[in-house]
Amino acid sequence: MFSGRLNIEFEPNRLSQLYEAKKSAGEKILDLTSSNPTKSGFVYDEKHILAASGKESLSYNPDARGIITARETVRNYYNEIGRIISVNDIFITPGTSEAYSYLFKLLLNPGDEILIPQPCYPLFEYLAMLDSGSVSYYPLTYNHKNGWKADLQRLSGLVTPKTKAIVIVNPNNPTGSYLKRDEYEAITEICGKNNIALISDEVFSDYSISPGENYLRTVAGEKSYLNFILNGYSKMLALPQVKFGWILVEGNQQLKNEAVKRLEIISDTYLSVSSMVQNSSEILYGTRGRIQKQIIERLNRNYEMLSHKFLLNPNIRLLKCEGGWSAVISFGNMLIPEDDFVFNLLERKNVLVHPGYYYDFDKEGYAVISLLTDTDILEEGINRLLSIYN
Repeated sequence: MFSGRLNIEFEPNRLSQLYEAKKSAGEKILDLTSSNPTKSGFVYDEKHILAASGKESLSYNPDARGIITARETVRNYYNEIGRIISVNDIFITPGTSEAYSYLFKLLLNPGDEILIPQPCYPLFEYLAMLDSGSVSYYPLTYNHKNGWKADLQRLSGLVTPKTKAIVIVNPNNPTGSYLKRDEYEAITEICGKNNIALISDEVFSDYSISPGENYLRTVAGEKSYLNFILNGYSKMLALPQVKFGWILVEGNQQLKNEAVKRLEIISDTYLSVSSMVQNSSEILYGTRGRIQKQIIERLNRNYEMLSHKFLLNPNIRLLKCEGGWSAVISFGNMLIPEDDFVFNLLERKNVLVHPGYYYDFDKEGYAVISLLTDTDILEEGINRLLSIYN
């Protein structure tokens, strides 16, 4: 009776079952996984956020690309970080998930595929399935000195006639690795050689921790074949409930013109971005400095604390993180299955972390922690972790 797009396993795993059982029993759990900034103790600019919607919201003036003032706000963001773009190349979307859906409708025929990094946030497979596509994974490899980097040879070899796009997440979630210029140039060459698009997800790009040399904060304004650049207020302003994102289209003029024409039809079919949100976008953007200052201070404070905690630990290492909201720890040398590692931590110490397989790591021995966690809670959780795994 139902579509085959969602032939997936719906049963909760044993970690989720244990977590729900402990919550139901009233046990206090130190959750080191939460990435919801609205529940992380930050102080928002309530006055401007709550008063943002003006009288313009009482009228409806739809535009397939988005209200011009909203697109001007996006343009101004790129101007602030040193990139010159045109408002005509911007499409406002209700968040980046919907932006992906627009792009998959634009690029994929049933059975076509996209290439996504591994490890990565567990979102793309579902989004591709819902648009009758599929995903293949290209590996990110880790070097103790330089951190994570795409295996470009493997990436090139994975391209098939069914491949329509390469996705990069910059910085990656959960590895926190920024795209480097040489990586970008090589990926752009692969795209041009194979007539495929590049989708650059840059929602965490404002949150740098320790970026390496020649990193690209954004690919906007760079030489490109056909690029779709995604960002939005969910992470930039720590307002996931606002549902304001965008697609910036750049590249070969003929390809870009054709993409823009088709995106206009897709966007006009839905017109799903709230006029009230679009009219509020400029005022909301004005709160960026205050909230980002708090978040960046916490990210750096937490990363420094984790670095100290694991500095001389022979069993568990903190992997290099350049930006974003997550940190990865490696315990592969302990020969403990990931599921047992995180399950025992929750069962015995009431501390929740994510196992690496949530993010499709290619082997066992990883766990992922949210750097948004209150520092005192994070430190207590790490102390409990070390008390059973030292």
